[in-house]
Amino acid sequence: MTLPHTLNGNRVLKRLDFGQLHTKYFNHRRLQVFAKKGTSCVRCGVEGVYLIASVDQGGGHHVDLFTANFTLMTIDHILPRSKGGQSILANYQPMCQYCNSRKGNTLESET
Repeated sequence: MTLPHTLNGNRVLKRLDFGQLHTKYFNHRRLQVFAKKGTSCVRCGVEGVYLIASVDQGGGHHVDLFTANFTLMTIDHILPRSKGGQSILANYQPMCQYCNSRKGNTLESET
């Protein structure tokens, strides 16, 4: 599949080897969640399959995980920060952008 020229407003540089998620980017805070907890959304099950390097308009470099249809995979706070949740690996879970925006700052039991 051909990659788009831009994703989320960022200019795509290249598709990276997916194995780098578990090696080169293993200590990256956000990508570490996918490396340790999986690449599938905990709500809908869609899987992140593309590891993509991009550059934003300010020149900042990003590495993000995307699904087959280029939906961004995000990390979600299981216990939202607004409800006292910490920003630690144990409180993160993989979630696609669509499901994460629907969940907002609620607990799973509230949605």
